[in-house]
Amino acid sequence: MTPAFLAWIGLISLATLLPLLWPLLRAQTAAEDSRAPARTLAVVLLIALPLTALLVYRELGEPRALDPAQRVAPPSEPESAPDLATAVAGLEKRLARDGDDVDGLRLLARGYQGLQRFADSRDALGRARTLRPDDVDLQVEYAEAFALASDTRRIEGEAAALLADALATNPDHQRALWLSGIAAMQRDDRAAALAHWQRLLALLPPDSTVYAAVAEQVRGIGGEVPEPAAPQSAAAGASSIRVQVSVAAALRDQVAPGDTVYVFARAAEGPKMPLAIQRFAASALPKEVVLDDSMGMTAGPRLSQTPRIVLGARISKSGDAIAQPGDLEVLSPILDRTALTQPIPLEIANRLP
Repeated sequence: MTPAFLAWIGLISLATLLPLLWPLLRAQTAAEDSRAPARTLAVVLLIALPLTALLVYRELGEPRALDPAQRVAPPSEPESAPDLATAVAGLEKRLARDGDDVDGLRLLARGYQGLQRFADSRDALGRARTLRPDDVDLQVEYAEAFALASDTRRIEGEAAALLADALATNPDHQRALWLSGIAAMQRDDRAAALAHWQRLLALLPPDSTVYAAVAEQVRGIGGEVPEPAAPQSAAAGASSIRVQVSVAAALRDQVAPGDTVYVFARAAEGPKMPLAIQRFAASALPKEVVLDDSMGMTAGPRLSQTPRIVLGARISKSGDAIAQPGDLEVLSPILDRTALTQPIPLEIANRLP
């Protein structure tokens, strides 16, 4: 999978999910002067939400990745990006051989959405759910896909039930709170929308762009913005992690200066998408990097809220963040984040088959 393809999918995901938010932006219950903030909110959250994280997280850890304008900019070499239909067809063939690849099914669902094949997108995520039925993130994705595949594009019926069940399991699931707020606005229930979005605000970093956008939307429909939560106490453990990355002597001659190094933290249990990720050129090795919440998914799980983590470092020959055969990698054992006070050494010593 090339970097250009990842960029294309990111653009397509933005365009294809706008129809789902359109009823919100047109809602009669919203004040007229709130429509501009609503449009801003739609753009910001569609970029930040974890569904697209699988495809664009390689950009995180760079300052320009925090600028929404940079997230939707065309790839530097768009003419080299493959045709989406061709890429989807290739992914279909691969999944016909490896139908248990949940992340691949998620990626396929995004491709289907780009081709306006919403029913196929829903069905692909349905297959993924049979493989990972307890994955709340996947359940929320499926609920959204279910709404997109409906005639009305409204979050109601089965889609609304899936979101309600997700929030019963995890009341602080940020994407479920956001979508449940949209569903409430679609049925003209402003009070329910405010309840969901005000709870969402309490979970977001107060200095983030997403927080500001949600706050504007809450105010625009007559709600109060709660005071930001107090900073986490030191007892909760380190909010950032230092990682010392090096390469085993036996592999150093296999590393080219232009190779790309990814250093990441992920939850020990559940989806393997990074909570935080940094990248740099292999010429900088050995190197100490810092991982923190600013390098993760704003609308998804946060590093500072995850007690059990795995750290990893990978040298990519292709430049892709998704692991490829021949890449060099190391993964730590499961670590207690709250007990990490010193830099963690990671020596890259394994080649992926």
